[in-house]
Amino acid sequence: SLDAYRSFFDRQDPSRYIDRVMELSHVKSITMTNPVFDDNERGRWLANPQVASDSRFKAVLRIDPILRDYPGAAKKMAGWGYGVQPEIGDRGIEEARRFLREWIDKQKAIYLAVSLPPEFRYPTDPKDTIASSGQVMLERVVLPVCAERGLPFAMMIGSRMRVNPALREAGDMVGQADIASVVNLCRQFPGNKFFVTMLPRENQHELCVAARKFENLMVFGCWWFLNNPSLIEEIERMRFELLGTSFIPQHSDARVLDQLIYKWEHSRRIIAKVLTDKYADMIQTGRRLSGEEIKRDVRLLLESNFTEFLSR
Repeated sequence: SLDAYRSFFDRQDPSRYIDRVMELSHVKSITMTNPVFDDNERGRWLANPQVASDSRFKAVLRIDPILRDYPGAAKKMAGWGYGVQPEIGDRGIEEARRFLREWIDKQKAIYLAVSLPPEFRYPTDPKDTIASSGQVMLERVVLPVCAERGLPFAMMIGSRMRVNPALREAGDMVGQADIASVVNLCRQFPGNKFFVTMLPRENQHELCVAARKFENLMVFGCWWFLNNPSLIEEIERMRFELLGTSFIPQHSDARVLDQLIYKWEHSRRIIAKVLTDKYADMIQTGRRLSGEEIKRDVRLLLESNFTEFLSR
């Protein structure tokens, strides 16, 4: 029965419970996903603007419909008082930029993010009108505003939605993504910063090699179907061998607050195991290693790479 668990949660003070979860998971701050086109999410921000002042949480402005369904996004933005039309024009471009700037300020967002399907391509096929409108918005709205504000743009690529509709949100799947599109964006927009994570295991090696070539590309996390201990260990070993410590080994990817506890517990254990092995390899070559160097590396992996990329 779930009655005992429900009774436990009914007795909790939400704010104290958040503190307790963060204490148990050894997490200092939580980076959120805040989809502005979700009516429930948007309504909560409008009803309580002070939510952005909670120092435990950092907002990320999630904008999927702008790139994946621009006509639908335009209809919503028009309903909210922005002068945009389904047909993209100069005025609509400026109004969409205004929309992003206002919500960045409202949320105090630290970066912008989008989830993209395996079929995402840049540049896109001009015959695909929906994808083409998304490309225009990416080039003329999203990336210029990110560059203007010095904010990274995060792309989570490789999720194929609702392959089994009967399972609703649990019916999603993985599909192999296109890293050449990421390379094209990094090359064409050197003034922008890109966080990238990919869902398929098959993409991880090529993505690491791409990150060696572009200073504005930061690989992060083992997302979703990769958040399994055996895959995390394999991927982290490869990243250390190709990228040294210049990546973000893990992100929480927690849909439920309590997931922070077990996901970080097993991720930290795996990262420590891989680091230990790599340090042993270094020592065998005659390289001396200090405790301060280990602390420096751990700080880079679990904090500084992220914060420094944000502020770069």
